[in-house]
Amino acid sequence: MKEHGAIGTGGRVEELDEEECCELLGVQSVGRVAFAGADGPMILPINYVYDSGVIVFRTAPYNVMAVSLRNVPVAFEIDEIDDYLQAGWSVLVQGTASYVDEVQDALTDLSRRPEPWVEGTRPLYIRIVPRVITGRRVHPR
Repeated sequence: MKEHGAIGTGGRVEELDEEECCELLGVQSVGRVAFAGADGPMILPINYVYDSGVIVFRTAPYNVMAVSLRNVPVAFEIDEIDDYLQAGWSVLVQGTASYVDEVQDALTDLSRRPEPWVEGTRPLYIRIVPRVITGRRVHPR
């Protein structure tokens, strides 16, 4: 085990309240979804929107994510890290992912549809309904 500095010299950790976590979810647009795939645990990046307390994203209907995310528990994470300052924050959402039949059932503001960065058709909308939202901030030394 390699030691990374003396004990007690690291940054201070602060637990974020749910209100601040939700605010951070609302200003970011890229996160990662963790789920159980056919060959084991997977974590994949997505473009998303946070609207009315749910996370909504789009994917292709027959890829590994779509096949795996029908009414199942998932984790979703966003973060911002500053390697130089050794500081940052992360928000973790634990909830259930499910298909959305009609996009208006998932979004209150239809002008905020998630726009994937990758090419190809992504007509399947998936929503994550949070069960638990937690966050942490590491302040610089």
